[in-house]
Amino acid sequence: MKQTILLLLALATYSYTYAQQAAGADSTLPSKITELKGITISSRKKMIEQKVDRMVFHVENAIMPAGGNAMDALKATPGIRVQQDNIAVIGKGEVLVMIDDRLQRMSQEDLVIFLKSIPADNIKSIEVITTPPAKYEAEGNNGLINIKLKKARANSWNASIGAAYIQKTYSGSSLQGVFDYNHNKLALQASLNNGSQQLLTNSTAEIFYPKELWQQVVKTKSTNHATSASLGIDYKINKQWSSGFKYLGSFTNRQSANQPLTTRLTDTNVNGYIATDANANSKPTMHALNWHQAFTPDSSGKLFSADVDYFSYNKQDNRFYSGNELDPNKGIIPGSFFAANNANVNKMQNFSIKTDAELPYKWANISFGGKFSYTNTNNDLVVYDHHNSSPILDKDQSNVFNYKEYNQAVYFSASKKINSQWETQAGLRAEATQTSGYSQNLDQTNTNHYIQLFPTAYITYQPNDAHTFSVNYSRRIRRPDFDYLNPFVMRSSPYFYSAGNPFLQPSYINNLEFSYMLQQRWTVNVYHSAVSNFSQELSLIDSSNNVTRQTPLNYANTSQTGISSYYNFNRWSWWSSYTGFNVNYQRVNSKISSIASIDGYNGYIYTNNDFTLNKSKTVFFSLNYALQLPGRYQIFQIGTLNILDVSMKFLVAKKKLAITVTGEDLLNAQKPLIAYYSNGIKNTVRSYGDTRGFRVALTYKLGNNILQFKQRNFGNEEERSRAN
Repeated sequence: MKQTILLLLALATYSYTYAQQAAGADSTLPSKITELKGITISSRKKMIEQKVDRMVFHVENAIMPAGGNAMDALKATPGIRVQQDNIAVIGKGEVLVMIDDRLQRMSQEDLVIFLKSIPADNIKSIEVITTPPAKYEAEGNNGLINIKLKKARANSWNASIGAAYIQKTYSGSSLQGVFDYNHNKLALQASLNNGSQQLLTNSTAEIFYPKELWQQVVKTKSTNHATSASLGIDYKINKQWSSGFKYLGSFTNRQSANQPLTTRLTDTNVNGYIATDANANSKPTMHALNWHQAFTPDSSGKLFSADVDYFSYNKQDNRFYSGNELDPNKGIIPGSFFAANNANVNKMQNFSIKTDAELPYKWANISFGGKFSYTNTNNDLVVYDHHNSSPILDKDQSNVFNYKEYNQAVYFSASKKINSQWETQAGLRAEATQTSGYSQNLDQTNTNHYIQLFPTAYITYQPNDAHTFSVNYSRRIRRPDFDYLNPFVMRSSPYFYSAGNPFLQPSYINNLEFSYMLQQRWTVNVYHSAVSNFSQELSLIDSSNNVTRQTPLNYANTSQTGISSYYNFNRWSWWSSYTGFNVNYQRVNSKISSIASIDGYNGYIYTNNDFTLNKSKTVFFSLNYALQLPGRYQIFQIGTLNILDVSMKFLVAKKKLAITVTGEDLLNAQKPLIAYYSNGIKNTVRSYGDTRGFRVALTYKLGNNILQFKQRNFGNEEERSRAN
């Protein structure tokens, strides 16, 4: 390992020397070069682009994500916060993630594993859509994040190969390759990525029971092996009709082991311990297929498109745990041994078809379409009790659960530029849902049927080129994750178990936002959102037996009002900066006795900076910093958090070889203390996700880039955001 590090550092030093000797013409940021009939036009690349309903972060022009994965790209995206692998819009909470306009219907844990298998060098841009128009599914309470993958340029082929070395507590590595071809009527795209990483995470949790303090310390060592592949084929049948096919696959193997130790205290006196040894293995596999058709009947801009999608997701989970209760001297208490093995097979399939039409007229631009989707999930849980010498099937906990969901949607949207100053857009989306969940163990079927309308509206006023005012409104829905509806009971000790809730209902959200923009640089947003029937996974504590039950519940109506602002500084060609803040007030009106109503404020400050260090544009530096102030988020009181990431990038060998060195979480300060109350009992937890480390990445590009071509968006698929 030492020799590898020295070799990479030597390459970085060589790249810096090479860059200092290279000749250059100006001091602009990396430029986009277009060649047309012998004329070369050089223009400065945009890092950030602000549109009416979204902010676009051009990942391919950024320094920090180079050599990393999609999660690293999200961390570098202005306005996005990634904390303990939770993805959220700053000040607005967790959001759903799309890839090429297709929602990823997986649990949060599996989504993170999938995103870590996608190389950042294969990402063109990330769109933060705070108010999605009617064309998009109404799913997602705080907007959407859309990750756009790269496509080949017209009349060209290009390829890149790369490798990265990651050092955190343990080392990791990744290899990747991307190939693009686009000539005449045929366009091809293929990528392959393979990586592995070991992590050491730790957490300390405390439960302040009336008579005892329970303090649990957990250190988890995990190993992740991930492989992802993609293949895309687009063919232009004639001037009006094009057809395309795309495949996306992910294959992951995750193993983890930990030894939770719970100490029972009265004041400073130890009353006993609970010691557990746990080992787990998870193997999620995902396949996604898309067939896309696009038809442009004439040159007026009319567009008709259709997408057929198939999605398959399979995961095998296995977890074995055992333990004992111990006396104050750590002697085993007779009869306290517990042990069990939980094995679950989760299979999900989704089929969907959608059509869209865009019709530009002089009086307005019209778009409309529809979608049908069917999802079928099956879970087979087998639990064996190892309390005695031989395993015994636990028929009370073993279960089979089948869940079916049908969705139908239609939408209509119209936009019109009234004059040089006023522009409007309005849309309406109707969605119908029918669900059925059957538990074999309970011999119980739960059904749900509902139809809802989701309007969106935008008004923009631009009195001159310097000032832009806009107001927008949207109504959205947050459907329960599939695993939350699963009634399985999963135990990890005699004092803790988790269970799904088949009676969980959707939440509905109303969002209103006012924005002001000055010269495409300074933006101020004032927003308000209200959520009815808010649901969340809660830890409910019973002080009579010290048992914690973790389950999702529709437990509150919530609201938040806030202000956010950012300034995009690009006055000098060698420095580009994106700096902002967010402050909001949140209110939780609880509907259950175990959780009290509560309110409070929270604040977040961030700055992302990219520097070009020489005239030849071969040496770059990036610095990102964020500060989360102590405050209230939903029912949680969250302490201070600091994030500092830096990166250096060198271009050598006629700018075909890129060497990037990145330091992450240099302050080692992503360990906020989180506190909340359940049944009047205080709980605190402090976690560290092994975020501090460095990455050295090498990427070599080859090919002949000639002309840029218009990128076709991937079809959408809502159902992948909520799979287990």
